[in-house]
Amino acid sequence: MVHQHFMLIENLTVAENIALALGQLRSGPRKEEAIHITEELSERFGLIVDPTALVRSLSVGLKQRVEILKALAVDARILILDEPTAVLSPLEVEGFFTILRKLQADGRAIIFISHKMKEVLSISDRITVLRRGKKVYLGPTGELTAGALAREMIGEEINEVERSASPHLENDPPDNVLQLSNLTVLGSRNEVAVSDVSMETCRGEIVGIAGVDGNGQRELAEAIMGLRHRASGTIGILGANPQGIKAVRQRGVGYIPEDRQTTGVIAGFSVTENLLLNVTHLENIAQWNILNQKRKRETAENLITDYDIRPPNPDIPVSSLSGGNQQKIVLAREISLQPDLLIAVNPTRGLDVNAAHYVHENLLAQRDHKKSVLLISTELDEVLLLSDRLYVMSRGKLIEATAQRNDVEALGLLMTGETHTEE
Repeated sequence: MVHQHFMLIENLTVAENIALALGQLRSGPRKEEAIHITEELSERFGLIVDPTALVRSLSVGLKQRVEILKALAVDARILILDEPTAVLSPLEVEGFFTILRKLQADGRAIIFISHKMKEVLSISDRITVLRRGKKVYLGPTGELTAGALAREMIGEEINEVERSASPHLENDPPDNVLQLSNLTVLGSRNEVAVSDVSMETCRGEIVGIAGVDGNGQRELAEAIMGLRHRASGTIGILGANPQGIKAVRQRGVGYIPEDRQTTGVIAGFSVTENLLLNVTHLENIAQWNILNQKRKRETAENLITDYDIRPPNPDIPVSSLSGGNQQKIVLAREISLQPDLLIAVNPTRGLDVNAAHYVHENLLAQRDHKKSVLLISTELDEVLLLSDRLYVMSRGKLIEATAQRNDVEALGLLMTGETHTEE
């Protein structure tokens, strides 16, 4: 079983986690053998990860690769995969599907759980649709179109989000909000994670950064937010050079982190407490440094209504909400303050079609209100749908790719580093 929420021991290395998986069947291998097995599996299945790295130092995407390797290591006859392609490029997805078909031909049963309709239609023989915990459809894949599958998943018609040109870019002069100049950022093990990156975002546009997870996207976002020290270069926000997350927030920057459960919400806090975590919200409902409880509740209830958070109960713990509603809380908290710059990292990861549609509409609304959005996502379709300008991030380098937006194969090569064009 490859879980969407990882079952890894953070303080152990990748190889040690693989060894534990193998230990379920026999005595665990020694350290050197575990490293060898991990390297062999990584090479065989094209899921490259450093076997000596501590799991806690890995990005979300690399952790998912470790989970996939664990399942493959035990030679399971029934393989259950929960959102296994979330961090793979289009070419890597094709390669991964080739592996799955080989496993299928070898007599293994594969349960592929995903919200990506194109992939489900491509890889499966039969499709089961679950809605609110109940089976609502079971049938051969060939009998379903993408539209019919979406209707079964949601229970109603859903209007596709269509990309349109920004109403401001052609008519208004460029108005820079974020400007990066020769930015270099180190990773958790002092390796260069972001290498000499220069770019800018303007009001009224969404700038998209596509790429396979683990290529510096997380470090880039954290450096912009003041959560990670930069080794060199400058980060300009509205003409200033803020240092630290408090100063960045004060410049009007909103942040949707890649892992909502770890850094987006506090699971044990109530809906109200999570909605008002931002210090600006607290300042708005405080008087003489004392929180106004009536105003606090009214603010939370208004946000719950505006962002359709379900169930509409401000007092329940966030841990009891679905992933989509947890993400709505993050959106409500960050967007309601009308930030000049919104940084969104994998904002629809693990969400169903309806919830992802809602996130997309909100990002486009920010753009149309002359805000600037930096969208960093491993979902290539998402970046292509929403972005006015497009970059690819590979091995810490940022590559201008707007001209290739209609060539998925070329973008896939850029994402995997096969074709590398300097900025």
